[in-house]
Amino acid sequence: MKVVNSPIPRDLYHKVHKLLPLVCVDVVVVSPSKRQFLLIRRKNEPQKGQWWFSGGRIFKNEKLRDAALRKVKQELGLPAKIKKQLGTYEFFSRIGYFKGTNTHMIAVVFLVEVDVDEKIILDWQSSDSRWFTKINRNWNPYLKKYLKEAGFKEGHESH
Repeated sequence: MKVVNSPIPRDLYHKVHKLLPLVCVDVVVVSPSKRQFLLIRRKNEPQKGQWWFSGGRIFKNEKLRDAALRKVKQELGLPAKIKKQLGTYEFFSRIGYFKGTNTHMIAVVFLVEVDVDEKIILDWQSSDSRWFTKINRNWNPYLKKYLKEAGFKEGHESH
């Protein structure tokens, strides 16, 4: 079946946010050679201004694995290789993508590998990206859970 990737009109997307959970993929991006993980700083709600995973909504008829690879390419400009599916997480936030809505997201989380030497090209949704080696104790429990699943530990970042 053909993937339906046409834009959803803003007013309809607002209604979707108000009435339905969103099915998304989130991606734990790692560089196995350097034992690092890559996070982006979000420009939009929810979690605006925070370090977060790359990811987003899947398209109709799009396989989850394809969506994960697409989001890494779209948001970071990087080719990636899927290592495994880490799990599924139901995420709730009082603040939604649209003012006056909350977020209810069902995220399928994937672990992917990228080449750390590739140039990162951020899309419009992110203000920054950074490689980390340790999990910050103050990060959202969702991030900490899947970074631990990927083999990383909490600690103080040295740089």
